[in-house]
Amino acid sequence: MGSVASLDAGFIELEYSKGEYFNNHSKLFMPSDFGVIKSDMHDGELREETGYARTLGEVKLRLELLSFTIKDVQRIYESILSYYFEDTSLVDFTFDDFRKVVSSVNIDDFERYSESLGLNFQDYISEVVLTQSGFEDVKVRVITNIADFLALYDRLHPYAYMRLLAENPKNQHVKVMWSTHEIVEAGWVSEDDLYKGIGDEDKFMIITEGSSDLFILKRAISLLRPELADLFTYVDMEDNYPFSGTGNLYKFFQGLASIGILNKCLCIFDNDAEGVEKYHKAAEAKAPSNLKVMKLPDLEECSYFITEGPTGRHYADVNGKAVAIECFLDLNYKERGEPAIRWSSYKGDSNVYQGALENKDYYTKQFKKVKSIDDDYDFSKLNLLINHIIEVCVS
Repeated sequence: MGSVASLDAGFIELEYSKGEYFNNHSKLFMPSDFGVIKSDMHDGELREETGYARTLGEVKLRLELLSFTIKDVQRIYESILSYYFEDTSLVDFTFDDFRKVVSSVNIDDFERYSESLGLNFQDYISEVVLTQSGFEDVKVRVITNIADFLALYDRLHPYAYMRLLAENPKNQHVKVMWSTHEIVEAGWVSEDDLYKGIGDEDKFMIITEGSSDLFILKRAISLLRPELADLFTYVDMEDNYPFSGTGNLYKFFQGLASIGILNKCLCIFDNDAEGVEKYHKAAEAKAPSNLKVMKLPDLEECSYFITEGPTGRHYADVNGKAVAIECFLDLNYKERGEPAIRWSSYKGDSNVYQGALENKDYYTKQFKKVKSIDDDYDFSKLNLLINHIIEVCVS
């Protein structure tokens, strides 16, 4: 049979490849995921298999950032259906039908049924999944066309299939395993060369207005989403370019749009008067789908915030007027006094004042001192920001 590398979700084999032609799936994992992933007794001896493993629930978000969202899977499905199965009985079998069947597979149940009753995957679909309530509308179509259904299933990209299995909450704990010990033992690749990780084409390049934004984002993602940190890279408009600020970020966006950049990029504008204005212009501009744009999200805390200006000290909603990335830090950590926004200029075209958080460097310095998520620091706003970034990236 030769040396084999296999990709499995628990009991389900998603893909296998042989010898020097093995497919590298290291982009699904972190280097720390390597170790013993399977062990069993063989001829009285303990046999251990090494490779990479993490739960399907943990892999799910990586799949989405690698362009395997449900919408992506639908495009893959419909392309396969039209190309290979146009003249078959599956021509009217919709993606929603297919998704409903596959996402109802309970991997642990399939393993139990297979071991106790000797059921194969076709049996499990026919005798278990389709006998559940709610499948009356697709049961007959699947069973009468089961050969075509399984052929279509086999042609689906393993990551697309994995993403559908991840729809089932009962599969979240199941280990996704890339077994590599045979190809390493056979000398097709060394363990040192096995892990390739995320290529530049799969990373999201985050482009910000300045070094403070860059530092806060990189540190927040490394602390709060370490399992996704390798999917992001950064362009600092201040350190790597002879200009910085909202206007020049917008110009840079225009330049990227005009050359049709192929990398995945995300330009992030502040949620202040200037940033909102340029964000709307960028959002309305013609740009490739891989070039995304966002502004910092609104904060409930900033809807009633102390402000200082020509008319004195007042509370005001500063969303859309003065929210920079420092506002997402814990402004009460080692409190220096009540945080405040100072109004700086008036923008007549939009009839709003531009403002900025006072002493923002102090809040950034305090964030630099945070060593881990176990420190007494409020990460709630940074979590909100990272979730929004991820949502925009996978949209």
